[in-house]
Amino acid sequence: MPTPETSLRRKLRAPFLLAAGLLAAGVLSSAPLSPAQAQETAPEKAPEKADTSETTEDGAAAPEAETPKGADGKPLPVLIDVTTQNKTLLSIVDAGPPKLEEGDVATAETAYAAFQRGWFLTALGLATPLAEDGDKAAQALLGVLHEAGLGIHQDKAKAADWYSLAAAKGDTGSAMQLAQLYLLGTGVEVDKKKAADLFEEAANAGNASALYNLALLYQEGEGRPFDEKKSRELLEQAAKLNDPEAQYALGLSYLEAQTGLNDPGLGAFWLGRAARRGHTSAQVYYGILRFQGKGVDPNEAEAADWFERAATAGNPVAMNRLARVYAYGRGREQDFAAAAGWHLIARTLGVSDFSLDRIIESLDETTMDEARKLAEQYSATLMAPSQDPTKESP
Repeated sequence: MPTPETSLRRKLRAPFLLAAGLLAAGVLSSAPLSPAQAQETAPEKAPEKADTSETTEDGAAAPEAETPKGADGKPLPVLIDVTTQNKTLLSIVDAGPPKLEEGDVATAETAYAAFQRGWFLTALGLATPLAEDGDKAAQALLGVLHEAGLGIHQDKAKAADWYSLAAAKGDTGSAMQLAQLYLLGTGVEVDKKKAADLFEEAANAGNASALYNLALLYQEGEGRPFDEKKSRELLEQAAKLNDPEAQYALGLSYLEAQTGLNDPGLGAFWLGRAARRGHTSAQVYYGILRFQGKGVDPNEAEAADWFERAATAGNPVAMNRLARVYAYGRGREQDFAAAAGWHLIARTLGVSDFSLDRIIESLDETTMDEARKLAEQYSATLMAPSQDPTKESP
C-alpha cells in the first residue's frame, strides 16, 4: 500500500494571478482649444481611395479574383501571420519587479507578483514587514521562500515557524505544508499526531492532497487510530477531486483490503481512473487486471496498450510485462526482438525476470542486434552494455 506522500511534495500555490500584459497610460488635456489650435489639431482628411480595380482592353471591369476553394467547394481559410519574426516579445522576468507608484503601499499581492516573476529577493523584502505585522498571506510566502531557499539561505525550521503563524490564522495551504514537515521531520521533530491534525485542517477546506495523506495515516494507524473504513471514505473524497494518487490508493484498498471490504469491480474502476490520468503504477496494475479479467472484462490487446504506456514512461515493471506480451504473443503479435529489447532496458534499470532471461539466452545474434537497436531507440543511456568489450556502451 502507498505510504504518506514523500516523493511528490505539493507546493503551496500563490493565490494571486500575475497580469499577462503591460499597459501604457496616456494623458489627454481637457483645456478648451482656440480656433487656431483646433485647426492645427484637426485630423487630416483621409485621401480618397485610389481605384485599383483592373480593366480589360475595351474598358470593361476585369472580373474579381476568385477566392481559393477546397475540394468540397468551400472557401479555404485565410492564413494569419503568427510568427514572431521582427516582433519584440517581453518576458515577465525582463519586465522587472512590480513597480509602485508614488503613494502606493506594498501588499502581499505585490510580494506574490514579484515572487511569480522570479524576483525572489524583492519578494522577500516586500513580504517581511507585512508578515511581521501579521499578514497571513505574506507569512505563507516567507514560509515558501525559506523552505525552498529562494532569495535567502534555505532554513526549513524558519519555514515551519512562518507556516505555523499563517496556519494559526486559517491559511490552509500553510497548514498543508507544515503537516508535511511534521510528517517527514523536516525542520521540526517528527510528530505524526500534529501532522494528522494539520492535514485534517487542510482536508476540511477541500485539499485533495491533505485528504489523501490523512487517509494513509488512518490506514497505517499512525497519528490516528487504525480505521480502514474512515481511510476509504477520505480516499474516495480525494479521488472524486481527481487526485491520481488517491484514485490509485482507493483502487488498491478495494483489491487488497485486510478486513473483507474487497470489491474487484470498484478496484478496477478507480485504478482505471488513475491510469487515465497518467499514474504509471496504476497503468501497470490496470493492465494486469485487464489481462486477467479481474473486476473488468478481459482484453489482452488493451492490457498490452497499458503496459506500453507505462513502459514508454520509464516504468521497468511495465517493460517486463510488455516483453512477456511480445514473447508469448498474447495481446500483440509474437516478436522476440521486441521482447528482448524491452527486457534489456528493464534489466539495465535493475528489474530482472528469470523467464525472460532464459528466452534471451536462446535468441540468435541477429535477433539480439535488433533488440539492442530497439532499446537504443527509447533511450541510449538505458541500452544494455554491448557484448563487445572494445565497444563503449552509450
